[in-house]
Amino acid sequence: MKFKAQFQGVPNGEIYPVQYEPGDECPPELLNAAIELGAVATKKGGDKNDNPPAETE
Repeated sequence: MKFKAQFQGVPNGEIYPVQYEPGDECPPELLNAAIELGAVATKKGGDKNDNPPAETE
């Protein structure tokens, strides 16, 4: 998967964070975190942040 937003993470074998840019390939070890933060699109055609939460009273 490719990043759709900037993302900073520490890939395996590194000790310093790497700044990833949109279009860069996401390392497998960072994929779950990138999905949670909405930095990559899911294979379902969108990402979980496309729909804002419903307003509550």
